Amino acid sequence: MIVSMILVFREVLEAGLIVGIILAATAGVAGRARWIGGGIGAGAAGAGIVAIFAAALSEAFQGAGQEVFTATILGFAVLMLTWHVAWMASHGRKMAADMRQIGQEVKLGQRSLLALSIVVAVAVLREGAEVVLFLFGLAAGSNTGAVPLVSGGLTGLVLACATSWLLYRGLVAIPIHRLFTITNWLIALMAAGMAGQAASILHSADLLPAWGEQIWDTSALLADKSLVGKGMHALIGYSARPSGIQLAAWIATITTLLVLTQVIGRSKHPRPVRNNGGSRSSTVRPLAAGMMLAGILAASGAAWADDVVNLEVRGHRFVPERIEVPANVKFKLMVKNSDPTPEEFESASLNREKLVPAGQTVTIFLGPLAPGEHKFFGDFHQDTAKGIMVVK
Repeated sequence: MIVSMILVFREVLEAGLIVGIILAATAGVAGRARWIGGGIGAGAAGAGIVAIFAAALSEAFQGAGQEVFTATILGFAVLMLTWHVAWMASHGRKMAADMRQIGQEVKLGQRSLLALSIVVAVAVLREGAEVVLFLFGLAAGSNTGAVPLVSGGLTGLVLACATSWLLYRGLVAIPIHRLFTITNWLIALMAAGMAGQAASILHSADLLPAWGEQIWDTSALLADKSLVGKGMHALIGYSARPSGIQLAAWIATITTLLVLTQVIGRSKHPRPVRNNGGSRSSTVRPLAAGMMLAGILAASGAAWADDVVNLEVRGHRFVPERIEVPANVKFKLMVKNSDPTPEEFESASLNREKLVPAGQTVTIFLGPLAPGEHKFFGDFHQDTAKGIMVVK
């Protein structure tokens, strides 16, 4: 019961925090419950479908189907959030100025709600698919009965929803003339985080360059898997060990949204032109910063190892538990799951997390790595599925 409760709480919390922010961002807008509720329902249905076809998805795009699919839905969510930010830059002041006339904004509001309902569906789809697979793996791979498994899952769901509700109540307590500004910034940060996650996922599939495997390491201060770390991951895309391409995507997105809101804001509310060019510099500076970062982070080509490294999941354990891989070259790790239940290969220090469907083999692209050791584990069976990768 405890295991299923923790797993469900951890995954649902990420989606729940996003829903809480979106509920606060649409406070007072007519019809929001229908749109957001529809997004939750669509996402839950999609999660079930994705879980059913997880094996076929994994085999697509030469073994990178999981990554391509996840990055695609994240990219779509970024576009929807950008749409909302642009809409709020154009209409937010009017809504805040006179909430009594909010009924007159229903038509325009629904345009923004359509975008946000899609973002909700994407969040629920992404996390819900993992919940379904987690629970299936627990049910099939352990002696846990149906009652404790379901009751634990429901408890985790309730706790995650309660946490998200507290976030929502805290946001709506903010004065209305400031609420739209704060939630718009939160949504912009969410969009940047999703863009960074998409870039990181595509890099893990060797579809984008790294631009630096680990720009920094703050795992000692805030681990990715901690409760706060998971919350920050959902809200701003936090990563304890971000790659250069992830950081560049984050900055590029937040810069684009900042410039977009400034341009739309000036067009809707023109101000006198300043002789000292201050308005122009405020737009150019963040853009220049993003371009400078892209110039600093240069992609480095690395040689590929001649042989692949093989790893097997058998009896909810990794075989062998200790593997040796080449240093300073890129290589492929082939993980075969011989069990009748799914498993998920995960390593914090390697920045890798990949589902391995039952009876399937997946490819994980790694390197170049410096000499040393990296721990990895199976997220569905953390007590038994453990291993060490020795880089030499």
